[in-house]
Amino acid sequence: MAQSQENLIKIIILGSSNVGKTCILHRYFENEYSENSLSTIGIDFKTKYFKFDDTKIKVNYTDTAGQEKFKAIALNYLKGTDGAVLVFDVSNKETFSVIDSWYEDIKQNNKMDIGLILVGNKADMEDREVSESQGEELAKKLECKYFETSAKTGQNVQAALDEIAKITYLKWKVTKDSRHSIRISSADSVGKVTISEKKSCCGSSS
Repeated sequence: MAQSQENLIKIIILGSSNVGKTCILHRYFENEYSENSLSTIGIDFKTKYFKFDDTKIKVNYTDTAGQEKFKAIALNYLKGTDGAVLVFDVSNKETFSVIDSWYEDIKQNNKMDIGLILVGNKADMEDREVSESQGEELAKKLECKYFETSAKTGQNVQAALDEIAKITYLKWKVTKDSRHSIRISSADSVGKVTISEKKSCCGSSS
């Protein structure tokens, strides 16, 4: 059965170069890890299907290059994105310090209330420079959930990327239902619809 375009959700993975964005996606989709994974050049896509509330949803995970020379490409894709994953490396404090900048990029390039999670990757590393409590504190500031992952061991990878799909779907559904309600109200005003159906609205996930 062909997938309706309106049931497509787009999630973008953002963060500095070498924080493990590509490795996280490879672990999630292939359940594999490679020490020699190459940095993404520009943009790459992975697709997974979910079923929420009996609705089939196609989710595109967009992997972005972290290098500054490719940042304009990532920002361009932000404009139509429904959700975002902000990733830093717990063993590299510099990648953590620029998360605020990536968050500002999201706000400036996407005016919607999109789904968001914060991910501290490479949690298997012993030489940490960012504590779990620091990650949780930043997530609280950004008003999102925090996950510590390891693409190498698989720790929390599925949980994090499944959760951002769920969070994003709930926000997408609210927006979709709101637009449907507006269309009905507009039609009512010109006498084209005589009976309107009240739509239920999902709240945010716990």
